[in-house]
Amino acid sequence: MKASFSAKKQTGVGSAVGTIRDWVSSVFFAAMAAALIRWMVIGLYVIPSGSMEPTLLPGDFVLVSKIHYGARTPATPLQIPITHQTIPGTKIPAYLDWIELPQYRLPGLSQIKRNDIVVFNTPVGHEPPDLREYWIKRCIAIPGDWVQITHKQLYVNHAPVDPADSVQYCYFMKTKRILTPVFFEKNDIKSHVRSTVPGREGYTIYTTPAKVKQLTTVLPTYIQSVDPVEDEAGVSEPSFYAFSPVLKWTKDNFGPLQVPKKGMVIPINAQNILLYGPTIKRFEGKKNIRFTKTACWIDGQEVANYTFCRNYYFTMGDNRDQSGDSRFVGFIPEDYMVGKAVMVLLSSDRSKSFFSGMRWNRLFHVVD
Repeated sequence: MKASFSAKKQTGVGSAVGTIRDWVSSVFFAAMAAALIRWMVIGLYVIPSGSMEPTLLPGDFVLVSKIHYGARTPATPLQIPITHQTIPGTKIPAYLDWIELPQYRLPGLSQIKRNDIVVFNTPVGHEPPDLREYWIKRCIAIPGDWVQITHKQLYVNHAPVDPADSVQYCYFMKTKRILTPVFFEKNDIKSHVRSTVPGREGYTIYTTPAKVKQLTTVLPTYIQSVDPVEDEAGVSEPSFYAFSPVLKWTKDNFGPLQVPKKGMVIPINAQNILLYGPTIKRFEGKKNIRFTKTACWIDGQEVANYTFCRNYYFTMGDNRDQSGDSRFVGFIPEDYMVGKAVMVLLSSDRSKSFFSGMRWNRLFHVVD
């Protein structure tokens, strides 16, 4: 009887160990498969802010295709699968930067095009480039394009762009009376701040030019005027890209600026050092490069011209006056691009609980 009991006990222990081993291996392979799909095929990203309104809203869960532009090989291989910068729920880094590999891109379905909504690693930060924070913006200019903004109007290659219903700006809406929350909800105005300054009673709002036209023609009983709020011309801030008292660019009056293209040659002069010096130093991979206000040295030798080694892109948020984008952080290198936003899988208003805030009309909404 004792021998029989001992055998049964050993059999039970062995079975439990086998079950645990099978469970661990199943979880491991499932994690590897999920990581492979996330790396090569598609990722899911949650929109954290209103910088892409009205196209994308905070709380949108967006599917991002990696196969459109081609998946990138990992530059930081020592990281926990299905994590990004930290282990979920902690501040513990989910990677080790002991090894850094050269990065390559697998063949994709298409090139990055103007007006694509793209996800990319921000060009600012201290983490390895492929593990930096993800941003989502619209690619408004590709390598070689000219970008200029004049009184909020965007020009690409000297032609005006942006349909009136696709982007939104900041306006001051002068009103004849206090407006209710129902008014703003009905007119799809998500951000508004009331002003009670005598003679300037009204609201600062963020909306589209098409909506402004509707408000001023359909609701003259409530609204006296709706005027754009524009940065003071010539008064630049240090946060803008290529900040200089000489250029005096603002987010509403910016450029002209050409987006660098691989093989593009620029003469080295004071203005080009202002416009392109930061990009060259940060992303072009030159280990021994030095700039003065008017000259450039590479490997100890002064050069009269510089030839770009990479392609770059210029991105902006559709919510033009509430977006940190290339006007602030500069050009986005091609190898920082992660993928193309293709669909809103589901969406929930972040000011409410997940289910009560569900936006049913945005389920499986195609992004364009």
